Amino acid sequence: MGLKKFQIVFDNPWSTYYSGQPVTGRLLLTVDSPKKIRGIVIHFKGEAAVEWSETETRSKPSTPAGTGNEGGATTASSGSVQNVTVNYSSHEQYFENKFNLLGGSSGEIEMPAGELCYPFATHLPPNLPSSFEGEHGHIRYTVKAKLDRPWKFDQEAKAAFTVISPLDLNTHQTAKEPVRKEVSKHFGFCCWSSGPLTMTLSLPVSGYVPGQEIPITVDVENNSDVPIREVKCTLRKLLTFTVTNPNKSTKKDNINIGELVLGPVEPHGTSSWTQMLKVPPLPPSNLNNCSIIDLDYDLKVKAKSSKWHRDLQTTTPIILGTIPLISYQPPVVPAGEKPPGEVNGENPNVPAGTGISPAGYNVPPPAMEVLQAPGNTGWNMPPSDPNAESQPNVPSQGPSLYPDLSPPTFSESMFGPKNIKDAGDNQYTQGNLEYAPRYPVFNFENK
Repeated sequence: MGLKKFQIVFDNPWSTYYSGQPVTGRLLLTVDSPKKIRGIVIHFKGEAAVEWSETETRSKPSTPAGTGNEGGATTASSGSVQNVTVNYSSHEQYFENKFNLLGGSSGEIEMPAGELCYPFATHLPPNLPSSFEGEHGHIRYTVKAKLDRPWKFDQEAKAAFTVISPLDLNTHQTAKEPVRKEVSKHFGFCCWSSGPLTMTLSLPVSGYVPGQEIPITVDVENNSDVPIREVKCTLRKLLTFTVTNPNKSTKKDNINIGELVLGPVEPHGTSSWTQMLKVPPLPPSNLNNCSIIDLDYDLKVKAKSSKWHRDLQTTTPIILGTIPLISYQPPVVPAGEKPPGEVNGENPNVPAGTGISPAGYNVPPPAMEVLQAPGNTGWNMPPSDPNAESQPNVPSQGPSLYPDLSPPTFSESMFGPKNIKDAGDNQYTQGNLEYAPRYPVFNFENK
């Protein structure tokens, strides 16, 4: 139909919002000549999905004599089996909002030629889980615009945005607690036994935020005759995916995020290290309000000995939040080190409503006609709700509660983009279908 551009652009350049915030943006179109359409529909959706496939071995059903394969009948009792692929899945929907941005379901209207801009907005519910993209499941928030054309295939534009559910470490008692874990073991064979190997893990607190460095202290006292090759400290992401179809089942994934390698420790020797492990852009712990994806973090420390001896290890939970502990002052990052989240000299911005905005943030592109349908079309802010316009842009647990806290930047997940095309999309769906959620990253340089 001569549609040169059909694009969704969020007013927030990082497409990142806290739950409870308004989401605003514009639908940009370039049309070469006036066109008849039924209308333009905007569809917001927030949902979680989990799926995986497994190959199961099952007995083949019995085949009556004379009707089976050539050469004789095949029965289940003969021991014949077959491999069957079983698809497991589960789904949760958190919110959905669909409205006409232009026109309606009946009749036709004329869309003028030129560069067009139609603003849209919606309010996010207050208790949404944070965006997440994983191998076996996701929590995803999208908006799709559909251009309804009579007697022709509909054109679609799609975009994803990030939602952050705040986790304030200052309100989490466990996050404030220091860690000290001591484990030991004896090496021996039959009648022989050596002295103990003792390892102690210490952390100042249990809760951290992306961009922060975890000061890991490990003390090893090796009173045995066995050398310790290395001590490995690994920050891990612990995932549990739950499905309900065709029956309830779970799948667990442990993913290494970062590690330190210390050592060695000689027999009858002692060593002590304090090393920093920086937390990359990651979603907060727990994924509250999602019942089919569970997310935790831990720190695993393993002292690796000779091949024929079992390793000594310990783990401790780590809580990742979106607001750092005010009572804990992290070690100073040396001046001149690139702040976390900074890419090619660009400093990623904060979501709308946090008080920080770049130049031109709300300035529409030049030479573009901004059109708004009469009334409240395209705006999900019902006039009957007296609180709709007065809802705070920053959630009650957001950074605004701590005026002395520098706002975070927002950086893409360390695991990179995922394809967001789903069963509801078609070959006419436009937009950037490779998407990586962004998470708050704090800069503790020279604090």
